[in-house]
Amino acid sequence: MRRIILLFALSAATAVTAEAQSEITLLAPGPMRTPLDRIVANFQAKTKYRVKLTYGTGLSTRQSIARDEPLDVTLAVAPFFGAIASGSVIPGSATPVASFLMAVAVPKNALKPDITTPAAVKQAFLRAKTIGFVDPDFGSAGQGATEAIMKLGIADQIATKIKVPNGGGPIQRGLASGELDIGMLYLSDMLPNKDVTIVGVLPKEICTPTAIVGFISAKASDPAGAKALLEYLASPEAQAIFKDAGFQPHS
Repeated sequence: MRRIILLFALSAATAVTAEAQSEITLLAPGPMRTPLDRIVANFQAKTKYRVKLTYGTGLSTRQSIARDEPLDVTLAVAPFFGAIASGSVIPGSATPVASFLMAVAVPKNALKPDITTPAAVKQAFLRAKTIGFVDPDFGSAGQGATEAIMKLGIADQIATKIKVPNGGGPIQRGLASGELDIGMLYLSDMLPNKDVTIVGVLPKEICTPTAIVGFISAKASDPAGAKALLEYLASPEAQAIFKDAGFQPHS
C-alpha cells in the first residue's frame, strides 16, 4: 500500500513539474529588451508558463516570420505585409503591443533646437552641421528618420550633412563626442544615456510612431499559452512598463 501511495505521489509530482515548465518561445526586437525583460518576468510570476526570450533586430524579426521561422509569439515592427502573406503566423492574432517613438537629441549641454512643429524641425535640420541616424537598410530606427526628412522635402539640402551608420551606438557616441549636432534614434534607446540631451519626439505629422505588433505562430507549440502571453503584453500592467521605458502604449 505504501508503495502504491509513493508511486502515485511521484507521478503527481512529475505531472505538476511538467505543467510548471510549460515553455513559450518569444522573439522580439532588441530595442525592447529593457521593458520586455521586466514584463516577461512578471508574466512568469503570475502564470504556470516559462518564456524563452530571443532578441533580434526590427528587420530580422520581420524576416523570421517571412521565412517561416517565427517562434510561438513574435513581435514584429511595421510594415510586415510579407510576414503576414507568408502564412507562418495567424493574421487574426495580430495584437498591437506598443510603438517606437523617434527622438531628437543633441550633445550634452548643447542648446535645444525647437522641434515642436514640422517647420521648426526643418529649420533645425537646415541649421545643423551634422545629422546622424541609423541606416534604414540595417535597422528599423532609420525608417522614422528617413520618413521625416522626406516629408520635410529637404533630403537634397542636407545630404552632405548626414551620417548613417548601421546601428544606434555610433549615433549616441557621435552626440557624446560632439561629432554630431543632431541625432535621431528611438526614444527608448536614448533615455538611459546621460551623455546626451534629449530634445523631444518628432511631430507625428512628419514621423509616424513605428508600430510593434505581436503574432502567434501557425505552428505554436502551445496556442493557449501563446495567446495568454500576447494578451499580457497588451495589458495595462505591461503598457505602463512600456510607457516608462519611452514607448508609446498601444491605443
